Amino acid sequence: MQTDSLAFELILNIALLVLVATLLSKVRIIQELIPQEIRSWKSQVFLSGIFGLVIILSIYTGIQIDSYNMNTRLIGAMAAGILGGPIVGLYASLIGAVYAYFLSGPAVFSMAMAFSTVLFGLLGGGFYPYFQRGKWKYRDLFGLACFAEVCDMICILRMVRPFDLALGTVLESGPLMMVMNAVGILLFISSFTHIFIHQDIESSRQLQIASELSKKCLPLLEDGLGNPEKMEALATVILEETTWSGVIVTDRDHILAWKQEENGQPIPNTTGIPDVGKQTMKTGEIAAVYQVSRNNSWYEWMKEYSLIAAPLMIEKRPIGSLIICAKKQWVFRQSEVELLQNLTAIASAQFAISELARQRSLRQQAELKALQFQVNPHFLFNALNTISYVCRENGDRARELLVILANYFRYNLDGGRYMVPLSEELDHVRDYLELEKARFEDKLEMVFEVPEVSKLPDILVPSLILQPIVENAVRYGISGDGKRRVRLKILEEETVLRVAVSDQGRGFPKDVLKKLEQEQTGGKSIGLNNVNQRMKRTYGEEGGIRIHSSEKGSCVELCFQKGMMEVENT
Repeated sequence: MQTDSLAFELILNIALLVLVATLLSKVRIIQELIPQEIRSWKSQVFLSGIFGLVIILSIYTGIQIDSYNMNTRLIGAMAAGILGGPIVGLYASLIGAVYAYFLSGPAVFSMAMAFSTVLFGLLGGGFYPYFQRGKWKYRDLFGLACFAEVCDMICILRMVRPFDLALGTVLESGPLMMVMNAVGILLFISSFTHIFIHQDIESSRQLQIASELSKKCLPLLEDGLGNPEKMEALATVILEETTWSGVIVTDRDHILAWKQEENGQPIPNTTGIPDVGKQTMKTGEIAAVYQVSRNNSWYEWMKEYSLIAAPLMIEKRPIGSLIICAKKQWVFRQSEVELLQNLTAIASAQFAISELARQRSLRQQAELKALQFQVNPHFLFNALNTISYVCRENGDRARELLVILANYFRYNLDGGRYMVPLSEELDHVRDYLELEKARFEDKLEMVFEVPEVSKLPDILVPSLILQPIVENAVRYGISGDGKRRVRLKILEEETVLRVAVSDQGRGFPKDVLKKLEQEQTGGKSIGLNNVNQRMKRTYGEEGGIRIHSSEKGSCVELCFQKGMMEVENT
């Protein structure tokens, strides 16, 4: 068969695959499954079957050259891996390989075709993360397809006998197959591009909804779950601002508010929390239910709706749940799940803040109150702002930061102890630095030269004595390259323990050092002066802080006496 005739036949085959790809990209379930990074096993099997059929179609419509089936199976197999991931790529290519081995024609080429088909799927799946991140260009895909076709030709040369037949087939079909399949994979993948564009648009829309919802919902969360009227208003706001069919807010034992769209299925005659709400509070993770048993009071209602629940948390303790109702569909959109996660993260943050505010009112010790008032008023705002951005990318990391923030302020507000174990004070510093690390990312470097907890001296130190020093190093210890490098080092001596906090900034201004020396408050020295006075009050006049400062950085050293017993804050 002449080359121009072969090219025309291949073009028709590629056009058929592009038509199939276009039709598939318009199917709702395909649009929902392709962008998902985490899929159920049913979804994996479904996609594997679809792409397996595409591979079979490519082989079935192939062009017979002597005993070789010249086809476009590379396109379907590689697309399965690139669009569906390694598992889909493997299973889809295995389906195509079985067809190629048993049903594609003469056995002389069947083993080579089957082996290379699996190779195509694995190759596409191997590059799945690269393509999913959106960093690829069309020339990358073209080059990958050419490489895959070279591998196919090598398989023929290695597995087909006699060798003269294999070599003749490669020379006749190899160059044309390489060009046509490379062009074909570009056209095939391009047919699905709009799915990812739609996903980006949908994610942006959900982020906008989450932002607007947070503005309207935060004032309703200030009293926690204890205000029924505000919970009713909260459910109403969420229902109005989203496409959900219903919203349920619960505490640990009861439904607090239930709002549903008009003309919806009648609400079940029950006050008990749905099982999905109990499950999400038990596990602390998002949960979904699509059907229930016949003897369940929700059975009739669940014929039309699905329930997705997320926990409302303070630290790791669930205090309630937010449950959304959605009309049943083939696939629940991932963007809707992300919106629910963002809402519960924001609500949990507000509940944590409310709890911390309640604890603040219980603080009794005047000196620790004075220290608390010196905490940078922007710290909480910056921490919550950081967490709100993390919510968009990583809900689990956002919850971790909320727990750290809650621990940080709980420690700040614990006015019952003046002296605390050194290990607890170091944990508090780590919590502070972890929050700042989330904010500054790689612009903040932390080094702890601290013995293991089991080897740490069992001594008591004044509560909240280290955090102001570390905070000062983070705020002002900016080196010439724009990074903040903080080092905390513990040196143990016979009767004392020295803790040194150093940075690589420009050192302390002379006026700040002068105020510290004269024990004057004001300006940037309030926190340091407070620490200095508390150290002297606890350990005597010789127990104040020691500062070493230069243009290359500064070091603040505190000296704690061993065997120090807890004292009353009088």
